[in-house]
Amino acid sequence: MGRFRSLAIAAFLALPIIGAAMYMGDAGGAALGAILAPVLLWLAVRAGERARVSLGETALDLRAIFENASVGIAFTRDRRFERCSPTFCALFGYAPGQMEGLPGAAVWPTAGDYAALGREAGPLLLAGLQYVAERQARRKDGSLFLARVLAKGVEAGNPSRGTIWIVDDITRQKQAEERLFAEKERAQATLQAIGDAVIVTDVQGRVEFMNPVAEGLTGTELLHAAGRPLAQVLRLAHEDGEAVEEPTGSVLQDGALVTKAAGIVLRRDDGTLRSVEYSAAPIRNRSQQVDGVVVALRDVTEQREMAEQVSWQASHDALTGLINRREFERRVAAAIEETRITGHEHVLLFLDLDQFKVVNDTCGHAAGDELLRQVTHALSRTLRQTDALARLGGDEFGVLLASCPIEPAKRIAESLRRVIEDFCFTSQDNVFKVGVSIGGVVMNDPTRTLAQVLSAADAACYVAKDSGRNRVHLVTGEDHEVVARHGLMEWVSRIHKALEEDRFCLHYQSIAPIDGRDERGDHFELLIRMVDEAGKPVPPMAFIPAAERFHLMPAIDRWVVRTAFRTFATAYAAPGRRRLSTASINLSGATITDPNFLDYVRAQFAEHGVPPQQICFEVTETAAIANLTRATQFITEMKRLGCRFSLDYFGSGMSSFAYLKNLPVDYLKIDGGFVKDMHNDPIDCAMVEAIHRIGHVMGIATIAEFVENDEILAKLRAIGVDYAQGYGVARPRPLDELLPPVAQALAA
Repeated sequence: MGRFRSLAIAAFLALPIIGAAMYMGDAGGAALGAILAPVLLWLAVRAGERARVSLGETALDLRAIFENASVGIAFTRDRRFERCSPTFCALFGYAPGQMEGLPGAAVWPTAGDYAALGREAGPLLLAGLQYVAERQARRKDGSLFLARVLAKGVEAGNPSRGTIWIVDDITRQKQAEERLFAEKERAQATLQAIGDAVIVTDVQGRVEFMNPVAEGLTGTELLHAAGRPLAQVLRLAHEDGEAVEEPTGSVLQDGALVTKAAGIVLRRDDGTLRSVEYSAAPIRNRSQQVDGVVVALRDVTEQREMAEQVSWQASHDALTGLINRREFERRVAAAIEETRITGHEHVLLFLDLDQFKVVNDTCGHAAGDELLRQVTHALSRTLRQTDALARLGGDEFGVLLASCPIEPAKRIAESLRRVIEDFCFTSQDNVFKVGVSIGGVVMNDPTRTLAQVLSAADAACYVAKDSGRNRVHLVTGEDHEVVARHGLMEWVSRIHKALEEDRFCLHYQSIAPIDGRDERGDHFELLIRMVDEAGKPVPPMAFIPAAERFHLMPAIDRWVVRTAFRTFATAYAAPGRRRLSTASINLSGATITDPNFLDYVRAQFAEHGVPPQQICFEVTETAAIANLTRATQFITEMKRLGCRFSLDYFGSGMSSFAYLKNLPVDYLKIDGGFVKDMHNDPIDCAMVEAIHRIGHVMGIATIAEFVENDEILAKLRAIGVDYAQGYGVARPRPLDELLPPVAQALAA
């Protein structure tokens, strides 16, 4: 009878332990299910099959299991512990045997917790069912831990027979689970928030996961993509249309990272294309075997478009859409190299529009921009597809006629000239005719450098302009006119060096009132000279044309203003010295259109303390007319400071009187070409008189230049001209002579 009781206990113990193992699902539960329960079941079966086994042997087996189990086992009756395994005692902080006789409430945090346990477990145990739960338990020292509890009544419907309790501390397991859950949540949140598209596949390359960015990029939701091969969701190709190998293939095969960073496009479900970069990496399990693939994609469409735009802007002119100077020179250099290798002949053309400034000044820069766009369209239609048309800046264009012999090049250049000659531009009810001066050079000498070829074409273009404009000048060999133009170019380095070494000097030439009145101070015009490397003076007409041609006049004019103001501050500061009435300073057309020159002059007035009322700026009639709007603005601003203005070489232009009323000047300097022979030529005398009368009607004083003798002076006095200047009045003198002796010595 005792033997059967032991077998029943073993079988009873096996059931809840198996249930606990199934419920626990962790390492401890696995061990319990894999070791303890099979042993108990084996004991029960063995007991059934081998009735000969003695009760003593069975009891020994059960005691060994009871005392060595990895989970705590206890038997309670009447709400007290009757038997507790060593593991059970250790879980609650007791020594083996110390818990027997303790009330069941001793291992729960509060009496309320114990009562709640009874309400939950009691009905189940009474019905012969298992009770399984996770609850807070209390150790002997009062500390708490999370326990997994499994209970089973010894006999259904008879609680007096007692209850078997199996308890395991799952605190660390729960903490690990919570950490794992938190890590999983963080990973999910990261994938949801990351800016890149992420797709995860299994080992067969089927989609398991896509973050929202991947759904948006591919145009496919995870709901429809899950389980499908990645190639059906991620349709990649090269920009030329060639298919791209599906990313997971090589990763699953080789187990290595795959990266594609350029030239890849993704075709979305709606058919649109996006430029992407992607990388694919293997997912490995604990055995380091590839268990899947994660693919990360970045949409670089906007970056690619921006890069292409920046690249286009770097090589093209924004206004006309033509290639710019930088790209044009690159192509010319490539053509020179091709000539060196293959012997092919090319032709380089420079085009400069005539009368463009008239459109700008009359109708504004918006009209000038529209003119350039229309000219671009007209020129493009005339050229071959193999030719390159560029805007080099302002109203200058360049054309590279690739693989073009000289005769066809002449015909093309002439066609370009005629197209522009026949072109009419309309703006604000105004109709303008423009022309173009074209200079070209044949590129058949492989020894010439890019700089030499460009310089030759530039010089040829200016020869065309100097020859009367609206014509073609094509250089095929030695060209004396181009050589002369190159001579001007050689002055550029000499002028730069003279500026650096301060090898310019100023002279002054007096301007005298013809009626003999006293102006109560000096009145003169400043004249510039260059001093060459040997210390000899260089006349202005030797270097001024080159300075004007190559935009060096603003630097020279700044030097003149700075030097003159510094001299005036010293020469007229000493007590008892003569007073300065008027000093005339010449300014070039490029200087009066320089937006920074106005501030420069203001700064020089402030630095040297020269009164603006003593300064008269001279601008030539042609420079003022060519830049009418800017010239008027500059004159107006300077006059607000107190400066005065002279219009030099008046009468040399064809529209002098028409423009005069728009220029607020104080003096008219009558062109010396009319003055020097007026005592012999009645027409010249009449011109001088006409200019003087117009000036007086407008309240403008007149100054006659090139007054060489008393006869001219008498004629001028009879007409009533106000001032005279020339060798018959006074010769130019060094400006330093106005300085006190000590200052002259320092200047020398």
